[in-house]
Amino acid sequence: MVQLLIGIFLGITSFSTMSFASSPPSILASLKPLQLIVMSLQKPLLRHDIELEVSTLLPPGATPHDYVLKPSDIVRVLQADLILWMGPVVEPYLVSVIARADQNKVIDISQLAGLKRLAFRALLENGEGHEDDKHHEHEHGHDEMLQFDPHIWWSVDNAGVIAARVMTALDVKSDKSSIVTQAMQPVRALLANNKIKAMKQQPSFIIFHDGLQYLESDLGVVSAARVALDDDHRPGIKTLLALKQKVKVNQVVCVVAETNTNVSIIHKIEAATPLRQIVIDSLGWGRESYQDMLQQAYDKILACHS
Repeated sequence: MVQLLIGIFLGITSFSTMSFASSPPSILASLKPLQLIVMSLQKPLLRHDIELEVSTLLPPGATPHDYVLKPSDIVRVLQADLILWMGPVVEPYLVSVIARADQNKVIDISQLAGLKRLAFRALLENGEGHEDDKHHEHEHGHDEMLQFDPHIWWSVDNAGVIAARVMTALDVKSDKSSIVTQAMQPVRALLANNKIKAMKQQPSFIIFHDGLQYLESDLGVVSAARVALDDDHRPGIKTLLALKQKVKVNQVVCVVAETNTNVSIIHKIEAATPLRQIVIDSLGWGRESYQDMLQQAYDKILACHS
């Protein structure tokens, strides 16, 4: 199915292409994981004497929901040969400058055909999910409601779709489908190996900030519970008791948190055995490649077994 989708993408001729006879094309990704996915094309493209210049717009530590562009950021967007972003709902700070850019050079990742889109999961404190809309509005800070979990880069299939779409924008005379296949082969092999590990010994963990649903889906694992945990949202006593019960019943080993998450409540939900805290940055900061980003996350999740 994925190969068919890639074939469809690479058969599309209506997209304008970039010519890079004089210099490598400048590709600007709004988020680090998008940059890492595009960079996976570099090695197979070098075999055809083609180089890419790929950079990230959002600086480390910033969030795509409320970042304020600097004048230099605007220049980078308008001068880039190709721009990848997650669309107006996820990245409202970019809307006005994207509108000024050449639309033939803009790819809205959230709108790509063939993309795997998973629905938001109910958080533990929301019970049956009746407050989900409030949570999503708070998290994404936009009047328009996001209809799916935006952390799509944790899906290897989605990475293939993104890489294929980038290839349609490149003026490459070689077999584009073959280049995408070569780029994705190492991460597909990595995923296959880790799926086998997950089947042998299922990890048990809870998540503070639900940003790894696509990774869980790829591995065939499911977190025991998800909780929103930030400065504006602290779980009440009812949620803490429910979380403590989840830890006990599911023999939870780890708490998975974001880089800056305050996990001071961890001792309130522990059972007989202390919980291990692991950190996985859903925006991939500090990682050198897409494969490296996946490997680190897989290793940490699969280590969460008793």
